[in-house]
Amino acid sequence: MKNPWMSMWLSGANAFASAARGLTAAEMRRTQSAMFEEATRQSVAFWTGAAFGAKPAPAKRRARTRKA
Repeated sequence: MKNPWMSMWLSGANAFASAARGLTAAEMRRTQSAMFEEATRQSVAFWTGAAFGAKPAPAKRRARTRKA
């Protein structure tokens, strides 16, 4: 004879595990996409910078000080 309480508990645990598995897979997909985009951006920046020369950073302007 089946235990109805055990059956309900296992059904709930299975639903929770399924939701957790879906959330984990979605987060892994987002992380993987972000890593791929960043690697592509760095690769393009490296190769285009090597071909055309990197632009120097703009010089910072110094604040003028007031004499008392």
